[in-house]
Amino acid sequence: MKKILLSALLSTMLFAATAEQVEQYLNVSNAEEELIQMEAAFASMQNSFKQRDTNATEDKTYDTQLLSIRFREYLQKALSEDEMNEVLENYKNMVLLQFVSATSSQEYDPKAVDAYVEKLESDPEAQNRIELINKISNALYKKETMSILFDDLMKPLMQNGIGGEKVDDAFLKQSRDNYIKMMQEASRRETLYAARDFNDEELEELLKIAQSPATDHEAKAVFGATAYALKEFFASLASRFDVGKHQMHAPSESNTSR
Repeated sequence: MKKILLSALLSTMLFAATAEQVEQYLNVSNAEEELIQMEAAFASMQNSFKQRDTNATEDKTYDTQLLSIRFREYLQKALSEDEMNEVLENYKNMVLLQFVSATSSQEYDPKAVDAYVEKLESDPEAQNRIELINKISNALYKKETMSILFDDLMKPLMQNGIGGEKVDDAFLKQSRDNYIKMMQEASRRETLYAARDFNDEELEELLKIAQSPATDHEAKAVFGATAYALKEFFASLASRFDVGKHQMHAPSESNTSR
């Protein structure tokens, strides 16, 4: 048994992605900027709890910079050096970089998305384009990937009785199904909007990238890293505040890197 554990430890140390690879990935994928936004958003949430909850058990503040630290830590362990090289190779493709830029726009407007998607889906000549983009979205946001945030983060919180009430298995299953459905539909609509300026040739190229094993590895690692980063933060909130008085939601896909 000791030999097995030692072998596993050495394998992790020798073949895990390097810290330099992780930093390179964060830069090219726009994840660095998104981590900064996540830190700010959850710092604001924590401050709101402190201001509104007079029954806080302690005044200690969780350092939200730990979110980025834990995200990096998980990402480095979740991807091997070779897998990270394959992910980084994808980001040498200009089509993917253009898509990352389009999905990272600070001018994202839900109303504009709704208006564009409604117009596109009502156009009979756009059906082939819609089908192609839907394939891209399905490849980028698979059910098993989208479920990671719920299974690793929200499910344990619900099972531990956040708000004072524990939930039964039927409610958990329904909540999980609803969450995945909501996330996949939101991602599909955002992908349709983000790809509005891409021609068919570029979309075909993007589909190849989206269906690559490297992209699958990346997506699972990123969502896993997000859950890992937030788990300790939410546990800290639950130990200090009566979170049942506040609305808590699973972070949406837009709060994580692509």
